[in-house]
Amino acid sequence: MTIDAYSYPPCGTNKKIKFYCPDMIGDIEKIERMLQGEQRVACLDHVRKMLEKYPDHSVPLFYNAILNLQLSEEHKAEEAINTFLEKHPELPAAHALKATMDASLGKGDEAINELQTALELTEVNLHPSLYDAFGVVGQMLLMTGKVLGARAHFTLQSNLAPEGDQGPLQILMRLNQAPDIPVFLKQDLSLAECPEDFPRKDEFNKALQDASQGLWRRGLAEFEELRSGAPRNPAILENIASLQFSLGQDEAAAKSLHTYAVAEQRADFEAATEAEALAKSLSETEEEQIDLIVASMPILEMEQLLEKLRVDERAEHLPVDLSQLGNEDSPPPRAAYLLLDKPRVASAAELTLENVSSVLGEVLVYGKETDRPARIEVTCPKTAQFDEAISLLKEICGETVTPEVSEEVQGRIYAMQDLLNWQWRLPDDVTTEVRSRLMTEKRRQIMLDKWVNFPLNTLGGKTPLEASQDSELRLALAAEILTLEMVAQQEKWKFDFGELREKLNLPGAGQLSTEGLDVVSLPIMRLHRLPVEQLSDQNLIQAYGRSVIRGMSKAVELLATELLKRDSLKDQIDRAQLYGELARTATDQDQALNYLKMAQEESVKQGQSPGLWLVSELAMRFERREMQEAQMLMQTLMTKYAQEPQTAQALFGLLQRYGLITPDGRMAGGGVPGGPPPEAPAGPEAGGGLWTPGAGSPPPAAPQQPSAPPAEEKKSGLWLPGMD
Repeated sequence: MTIDAYSYPPCGTNKKIKFYCPDMIGDIEKIERMLQGEQRVACLDHVRKMLEKYPDHSVPLFYNAILNLQLSEEHKAEEAINTFLEKHPELPAAHALKATMDASLGKGDEAINELQTALELTEVNLHPSLYDAFGVVGQMLLMTGKVLGARAHFTLQSNLAPEGDQGPLQILMRLNQAPDIPVFLKQDLSLAECPEDFPRKDEFNKALQDASQGLWRRGLAEFEELRSGAPRNPAILENIASLQFSLGQDEAAAKSLHTYAVAEQRADFEAATEAEALAKSLSETEEEQIDLIVASMPILEMEQLLEKLRVDERAEHLPVDLSQLGNEDSPPPRAAYLLLDKPRVASAAELTLENVSSVLGEVLVYGKETDRPARIEVTCPKTAQFDEAISLLKEICGETVTPEVSEEVQGRIYAMQDLLNWQWRLPDDVTTEVRSRLMTEKRRQIMLDKWVNFPLNTLGGKTPLEASQDSELRLALAAEILTLEMVAQQEKWKFDFGELREKLNLPGAGQLSTEGLDVVSLPIMRLHRLPVEQLSDQNLIQAYGRSVIRGMSKAVELLATELLKRDSLKDQIDRAQLYGELARTATDQDQALNYLKMAQEESVKQGQSPGLWLVSELAMRFERREMQEAQMLMQTLMTKYAQEPQTAQALFGLLQRYGLITPDGRMAGGGVPGGPPPEAPAGPEAGGGLWTPGAGSPPPAAPQQPSAPPAEEKKSGLWLPGMD
């Protein structure tokens, strides 16, 4: 940092050194040299000597606060910052440092308010401490689950970032791609323009200008004042909700959104539904839960029982390591089984939705212990399935067990989770096509027959069918369906939600019109409804980019397919990357594998390395337990592509994840074994087997860094930018 008489002091005042502290220029130069040399302890000693001479001056107070924040214990840093703020409340830097301190200590509301005060006091140049504070406050909001507030802070920080600082942008990208964050929380907050017929346009636009500059607290107060004269104005309500989210006021924002949705539903039911769905995702409405029960019966004849279980096709033996199921209080079981509602069909050619075997529960057989008799246990949810499981187990075991059943609650699961998921035991020769067909039929059956008759707390305890007859619940019902539709995109369901909306007398959500279409500002929930064939090349590319960044699988599939068809874009797009994204969004592994092969071929055609796509294929081969193909891929990667840094890093990460390589880089057990990797799941592609919805989903299109946006909570309450 070059210091001269016409520089601004580091404390953030708008007066130059010549007029503010001319006698300190030598001290400032010395301090800056020590800071550049990372001599912080010596620097702090020098600052303390300055404070003895200038106890109330902002320059040494600022340095004292910064250095204590970096070097000292929390209470010393807090004391230094509070002294600086107390003596110079007019300086934005003092409030920014206070915001950083409060955020580091988990004082969320205080940190946000201090940062807003710092912004409101900024007249010309933004002090660097404000930039850092945006990141610290954003991290704090992430750690407390306030994703939209965090997005707002990181977005503003990204807009202010100096050249070369990609940190805020990278955090936003990880947020966008995180699969555990609901789609509604990946939509950028927006501010509505002033309606043409609104009488107080100047005041509205003034509030809009303040809000767009990051002065969210001031803008919120101005919009709240406007609301007092127009309590149901949708534009005002929308902006209030956006600003409340930005300020981390999620509960208040959800209420504002609900008010907006109710006011807007007659004019724009779709926008109202999206707002209601976002409000719902933040509400604390308790979902119904059901008990997970372990039911046990004493065993009278152990050997006869084991023989009955062995010969009955409804009890399927589980080849698991039973020693892993024991603990200090209980020895491991003697045997483990899956309890099926019916014997498994021998051939996939005969398989139908009616005769497919469903898993009712897991059965464990325990021998006699010191303090309890031999017993047989079955674990399953306390639903109608529970009674069926107990009845079936008694039928199989007969006189080898006593009829008395004792029950113990092992845990609780969400009733909706139980409704939407199931377990099948499929024939060994089942194909991807057959499984996909059955899954589609089952999903349709559940949604159109069971879900519509399932009482929901968000609908006042009514079922969707009942709510469809109640005009007061129409908006809430539409929000429920939209929420499910977004989940379906992330989990790649094959289901037509238009059919569900039609059954419940709700407006359809068909293909969008191109009239007045702006793909840049279009809500991300609607991207999969774009008329892709009618889009211009530019709009197609923009829509595709937004879909990929937000992980909108259905939209990615439609847009990538159309991009590959466009001859006009042949030389402007990376076709290998498009095939890779199609592999990521594919609903079955055979299809995904085919796309990965195409990505590899395209890379070679373009004169690029196919290494990353080969690593992706290797991950899929591991998952499918196709070890011969995996061995060949490993050989190709090691001989041809191991010298490429990106490929080597991706391969190392994959092998380490599957336990085939140690952290220091040595092959575990002498290389890739002839059997499956230790942690490879026994997916359905291994040949039938146990299957649940979502099993066998394809791996990422290319190995990526893990997306875990919320920073890990630190044991120390003090956190500073750049700290590990």
